[in-house]
Amino acid sequence: MSRFVCGLIFGLALVILAGRGSSALAQKEEDKEVKEAQKDILKLAKDIEAAKKVDTAAIRKKYEELEPIMHAFKPFAKGGIGFDQKKGPEDGIEVKIQNLAKDSISAGTLRRDKANLIKIAQVNIAIGRIAQHYAPEKPKPGGKGPKDWKKYNDDMIKAAQDFIKAAKAEDPAKLKAAATEINSACNKCHSDFRDI
Repeated sequence: MSRFVCGLIFGLALVILAGRGSSALAQKEEDKEVKEAQKDILKLAKDIEAAKKVDTAAIRKKYEELEPIMHAFKPFAKGGIGFDQKKGPEDGIEVKIQNLAKDSISAGTLRRDKANLIKIAQVNIAIGRIAQHYAPEKPKPGGKGPKDWKKYNDDMIKAAQDFIKAAKAEDPAKLKAAATEINSACNKCHSDFRDI
């Protein structure tokens, strides 16, 4: 093998290793941002529950993109907040809401899981309040714009408030209806604004 080829291979190996190092560093920074966002979301959820005045615009200023905020919906094993970590690593908030919208929960399970159900609704409200600040400045092609973004957020927040009332009342039918509304608002927003 010629010196040129050996040098080329060595140089290529260095480039690959450097790329992996910078990729790992970027991932570490992203993970740190996601964890920080979750702390902000959980604090905001508690403040909302306690009827404290909250400044969601300050949270918006910390995160250029909405992604670190939305990451909270993922399963615990994938870095999300999770529904109940004791139930398993795949038990994420988004999946829990989707499942509750599909299948009714038993009165006994609702009673047992009431605190966690209320918590995930509070997280939904907190995320909805933060997400309001990420509305597009002008309508997308097809006409969906800031007004639609606000409506989907408001719908999700109202449905999450109804979800809390249903959980506190231990009413499985109303809980399912509220979960369906949360899921519907999320799906509409994602279908219209996923690329923002």
